[in-house]
Amino acid sequence: MNETLINQIGEQLKAARLNQNLTLDDIQATTKIQVRYLDAIENNNLSILPGDFYVRAFIRQYALAVGLNPEDLLGEVAPESISRSHDLSRAHRDNDGIVRAGIDHRQTAKSRISGMMPTIWLGILVVVVLIMIWFVLTHIGIGSQNSSNDTDNVSVSTSTVPSSSSARESSSSASSSSRKPAKKAATKLDLGTPEQNAALQTTIYNLSGQESKKHTVKITARGTGTNVKVSVGANVLLDENVTTDQTISIPADSEAVNVQFTNVVNATMTFDGQKVTVLDTATPFWNVLFNLDK
Repeated sequence: MNETLINQIGEQLKAARLNQNLTLDDIQATTKIQVRYLDAIENNNLSILPGDFYVRAFIRQYALAVGLNPEDLLGEVAPESISRSHDLSRAHRDNDGIVRAGIDHRQTAKSRISGMMPTIWLGILVVVVLIMIWFVLTHIGIGSQNSSNDTDNVSVSTSTVPSSSSARESSSSASSSSRKPAKKAATKLDLGTPEQNAALQTTIYNLSGQESKKHTVKITARGTGTNVKVSVGANVLLDENVTTDQTISIPADSEAVNVQFTNVVNATMTFDGQKVTVLDTATPFWNVLFNLDK
């Protein structure tokens, strides 16, 4: 999208807003887009926006809020690439309902707490070991005293145990020792209900406490295939046209996984074997974001 076209769009949006006696705060309340991004669109200052994908999405929302047809403003020009100057791995919705693409400080605080967990668990383990040592030493002393008293006051007698009874006990003991503990069934990951954002063309899954585990994303292509980009932060794990099944391993300690693809009708996706749901839309490209540390 060229600079001249953006400048004309910004002027048309601003004119439509002023004709309806609306402020930028009014538009923010309707679209949930921050005032600074709305002002940037009006004044062709797009450097502060998260990327070309957000430029088009925000313009669509702004146009609808002031009664303009977004397709008339944007024309029929499709995005040149699914690559973006900023990925969506840090996209989040604040408590006020406004979408922001910057750092979620709540997630940063959680990361600091997660970093302290090994030290906390080590401290707990040391305390448990000390308690066990104290317990053993205390009861050994009491047992020794009781044994001494029994030796002084009780005479020991022997008895003959029938051989059949001894054999049964031996058999029972051998049977018990041969039993193996049952393996605990692995807990199946529950993706839950995703958050669908049609304006940003994004499906968001918030999965609690999954950042320390390894995960698997599988893309199944149909027909002519689909362009797929899988990234973890700045680390791109896959960026190519997929025409056959592709399985991507997500490293442990990944806080978020972002999957972007075109020709959405030509692909299905699973996360750890669970089917991923995206919005049923004619839009040629889509984004799926997995937040693993929510």
